Amino acid sequence: MRRYVKLVLAPPYAPFMHNPPYKGRKPWLWSVPMRQVIRFATVFVAAVSLCATALADPYRVKDLVIDKVAPSSAQAAQQGRDEARLAGAARLIERLTLPEDRAAARSPIETAAISRLYRSSETQGQMKSTAVAGGIHATGVITWSFRADAVREYLDQRGVPYVDTQAALALIVPVAVGGVDPSAWASQWAGKSDDTVLTPYVATGQAWPRRPSGAEVQSDIQSVSADHGVIAEVFQQGAQFYVRLVDMRASAPKPEIAIAGPFVSLPSAQTGAVAALERAWKAASIVRSTGSTSMSLVATFRDLQEWVKIRKGLEGSRLISNLNIEALTTVGADISFSYAGRPDQLTSDLRARGVDIANNAGGWLLRAVATP
Repeated sequence: MRRYVKLVLAPPYAPFMHNPPYKGRKPWLWSVPMRQVIRFATVFVAAVSLCATALADPYRVKDLVIDKVAPSSAQAAQQGRDEARLAGAARLIERLTLPEDRAAARSPIETAAISRLYRSSETQGQMKSTAVAGGIHATGVITWSFRADAVREYLDQRGVPYVDTQAALALIVPVAVGGVDPSAWASQWAGKSDDTVLTPYVATGQAWPRRPSGAEVQSDIQSVSADHGVIAEVFQQGAQFYVRLVDMRASAPKPEIAIAGPFVSLPSAQTGAVAALERAWKAASIVRSTGSTSMSLVATFRDLQEWVKIRKGLEGSRLISNLNIEALTTVGADISFSYAGRPDQLTSDLRARGVDIANNAGGWLLRAVATP
């Protein structure tokens, strides 16, 4: 059954409009001269590619190790690349899906089949070839990119829910308590970042022996253009390590994201913390319901850059379909679309793309999230 939801959205700097125009009624947004509207639309076409931030690609799998011995350098390199592609396919499956959904698939998910759905590859650094007993030893690191449409179709055919929408960029703030050396834990994160995982992050290498306040890390968040901070608090129980992950946003309804572990070492705890962030994001984002909800609304923005951010956010969401820009002026737009899943999933998905939907004094607001 198709549901219909009508949201009335107004800018925070104007009175709330209880009856905005839809589908042919005279829009209140068209109070500016038409030549400004035409000029705005013309500039928009040229500016979309210039103002919008390039989206990261979760179908890229990097840091795949090549380590192969073969009779020749070419054979060793090719065999190593093939094995790395297979490992990349396995990592991609784990990245996009949850174990319980893979187990419930209508037919088995074959890593080898996914590995054939590749698009391209690129070498990270320099490949090395060394003569050893038995042939040539090829070593290196490579990134494999897979075809998003083909992988989606493969998972859809098997009835496997998946997530390929990425969360907003987070600054990881390493904190060590319970006898763990803060410097040792911070060194596991120093210089690390990844924009291919479902929860892209940039890590600070600063050592914290306690949880810092939001104000204490705000400048760090701004310096890397992250959306928010996430505390990765490691603690030890016996010989094992655990990591408590905490969302630093004051607006987070549930600040504690997860407790990851146990881990046998700090390096494995760092890797496991990233995986735990991805699992939490997938669990919250996977759509299991059928059908869709229709929505009509008014988006508001102060300038072209904000409109570009809103539109790219809507176009990039896999939850949204049938997107229609019904009217566009220099200060707002009439928009309609359908979306799958729950309202909170739509809110979370758009928030990760820099677009905010919120209820304010009885009225809904759709606006671009300010960049730190």
